[in-house]
Amino acid sequence: MIQKEDKIEVLNRLLTSNAFSKTTTSNVLLKYLIESSINNKNLNATDISLEIFGSQYEPEKSEATIRVNIYHLRNKLKKYFDNEGVNDDIFIEIKRGQYGVSFYRKSKPTPKYTSKQKLLILGVLLSAIVGIIFSIIKLNQKDPIWEPFFANKKENTLYLFDIFGFVGPNIFGSSGFHRDYNINSVDEFYKEIKKHPEQMKDYSPGRNVYVNFLSAYSVKDLSKHFYRNHSEFKIHKLKNLTTQQLKEQNSIYLGPLKYDNSFVDFFNLKSKRIQITKNNEAYNDGHITYKDLKKNIDTIIKLNSNGHSHEHVLIAKLNGDNDTSNLMFFSNHGFGATAAVDYFTNKDSIIKFNDNYLKNSAEFIALFEVTGKERASIKVKQIVFDNNN
Repeated sequence: MIQKEDKIEVLNRLLTSNAFSKTTTSNVLLKYLIESSINNKNLNATDISLEIFGSQYEPEKSEATIRVNIYHLRNKLKKYFDNEGVNDDIFIEIKRGQYGVSFYRKSKPTPKYTSKQKLLILGVLLSAIVGIIFSIIKLNQKDPIWEPFFANKKENTLYLFDIFGFVGPNIFGSSGFHRDYNINSVDEFYKEIKKHPEQMKDYSPGRNVYVNFLSAYSVKDLSKHFYRNHSEFKIHKLKNLTTQQLKEQNSIYLGPLKYDNSFVDFFNLKSKRIQITKNNEAYNDGHITYKDLKKNIDTIIKLNSNGHSHEHVLIAKLNGDNDTSNLMFFSNHGFGATAAVDYFTNKDSIIKFNDNYLKNSAEFIALFEVTGKERASIKVKQIVFDNNN
């Protein structure tokens, strides 16, 4: 409740303000209205006219003049409280159609947030800032695996193992495509022709080029990763590779470690402690020999795969001549390579692998065991790691 003393203080403040300092009629009228309101006096136009005009009161003329003066007074009060008195604790109002003065105390603005809420918001903002800074630092960290492919200005080429086959009669009396694990090139095909001229006379090398579907599927992950890093690569079949090209470009290989393979030869040349032993037999995936420095023993690891839910995959990042880089995903059936490419094109996996293993080396060789059927449930377990130092 607003006290009488507060109302008198409001009156005095108004009468000494710039808005009312030069308006004698408004001052007298305002003083009379406020004092009448303080004393709970009911007002009408006649009483006000008699008070203001006294002996000069003329009923119709004076009351009309009072209404006009009340209108102007109402506007002056609004102007005062919108400007000069905008910060006053108490404001008054003369409502339309009335002569009494209403007093109101301004309510204190409710804080938008409590102290606890402000602390919580501050904590969230600080956490967000720290997270952004951490992300920026991580993004700016060097990536020993992929950085050469994006930064050294060499041409990038992805090589897919192309499956060789030949065309000729089949057991059903028609012609079809044939695959022999011991025949992997045109030269090998004609060598077999010489050995078995009568049996092979109706056969000829296949014209179409075939690749493992799972290897081809990995091209999507690689393409997305290169696109994110504003880079690109060409795609060629393995049999187009020459030794000179390996010296002039960055190379990525997706394919088996069986058969005659330039990348297997390159791996065995550059790797210091791990060697691949090839095997062309259909159900033999070969093995690797590994010099275990900690145990000071040579270890033989037989590579296994059932072709669809379990496979060993060998990944190697090795430097070539003329500052070239080579990244190889050796997987005899493609299942393991698909999982490995997914792992090594995932930002979080790359950061984790780099932090754990590649602080002091840009090269590495790692053997993984991949298990699972659906892509979402695939598990990748590391068995061997070597930094090739």
